[in-house]
Amino acid sequence: MCCLPRAKVREVTERVPQFVKSTDYYPLLFFHVGTNDTANRNLSRIKEDFKALGVKAKCFGAQVIFSSILPVGGRGSARNRCIMGSSSWLHGWCRRECFGFYVNGTFFNDYNLLERDGTHLSRRDKGIFGNKLANLVWRALNCRTRGVGGKVTMLKPSRVAGD
Repeated sequence: MCCLPRAKVREVTERVPQFVKSTDYYPLLFFHVGTNDTANRNLSRIKEDFKALGVKAKCFGAQVIFSSILPVGGRGSARNRCIMGSSSWLHGWCRRECFGFYVNGTFFNDYNLLERDGTHLSRRDKGIFGNKLANLVWRALNCRTRGVGGKVTMLKPSRVAGD
């Protein structure tokens, strides 16, 4: 696991080779990125940056899952429209590229789990998010996944060595 706080999609794409070595085995790559990219509201650049990250991620032969972009509070309706548009496009693109897609939805906004800045999760709520991701990782590593209908959907269980 690697965390790059405040990183944009392009920065993650550039740094992936530093963390994911082609000589190692990675059963799962999970990318949760994009909120900071929506500040400039340039949807075409966000799409191109995600496409570049997808191309790089495919090179490692791992199961790849992208997370929807978390909504932010207090940043205006234009930014929220960009977030919703980006997540909607990302979902469809993940389906076309056979990547998994994890829907965060509006859970963190609905339950007022963001810090006062409206962008970051509080310490307590990072734990909630961490538990949600741990559950996703467990499911992904114990079954093959593919994004269908806006959720990570389980397909045929993967073959276990020694079977």
